[in-house]
Amino acid sequence: MTGHPLAAWLRRAVGLALIVGLLISAVAFYRVAPQLPRATPAPPSNTTSSSTATSPTTAGPASQSPDASPSPTASAKRVPPTQAEVKLPPGPGTTEPGILLMASPLRDGSFDVAELVILPSQVRSVRLAPPKLAVGGKSFAGLKPVASEVQMSADDQPVIVPKGRVDSRLEIALVEPSNQMELRYQLHEVTARSIPSRAGRALAVISPLAAGDPSLHVVMMVSGGTVRNIECPMRRGISGQTCAAGRKPNLRAKGELPLSQAVIIVQFDLPRT
Repeated sequence: MTGHPLAAWLRRAVGLALIVGLLISAVAFYRVAPQLPRATPAPPSNTTSSSTATSPTTAGPASQSPDASPSPTASAKRVPPTQAEVKLPPGPGTTEPGILLMASPLRDGSFDVAELVILPSQVRSVRLAPPKLAVGGKSFAGLKPVASEVQMSADDQPVIVPKGRVDSRLEIALVEPSNQMELRYQLHEVTARSIPSRAGRALAVISPLAAGDPSLHVVMMVSGGTVRNIECPMRRGISGQTCAAGRKPNLRAKGELPLSQAVIIVQFDLPRT
């Protein structure tokens, strides 16, 4: 009984010593802790994003953004080329004096036509005239050819065609002398049904709207899924007058025609109404 108070005092002393030691250790750690490296807190993430990043089946959609622009290859597939991007053949109307005529049939039997003209020298006026249908025969009797919605430019400057219409010979004055012109128009009243022939078969007489030096060379091209053949009724030395070259749907009159003989008869099919 006499040793009990001493033992209790020793235990209290040891406990107090442990507490003091822990306090000293805590203070020492606090002073050293600011020099220790700290991990940067991770940004909040959802489980869906982490799973799609590791899953090969969902990585494609997750990587796309609503604002992302399509790749050039994808855009090229969706956007059709403009006429300015279509490569034109070298020769009359493009790289040397002459006329390049390009025509395509429309659903009503009329034709959408473009003409590129290069003259040997500059002029102050240009003569325009509709096709002469007499070469097509009796089937075209009574038709009055007319070019409507005529657009004309000379050296990229617009030229006024009265009422945008050519149904007879016209002399069009140019603002400035020029030797390069372009015409766009629709050609009506040049089509007749081919009789006898299969149902829907038709013939159309086409010639350049731009008239002038009869020795100018002309290249004539016709395109369209309904085009069947081309004839050159005024060209000599061609058996049966058939003069088509190329492959459907893009045909052309074989070789170059002098302007005095630049008339073609296009055989094509009218659409079913």
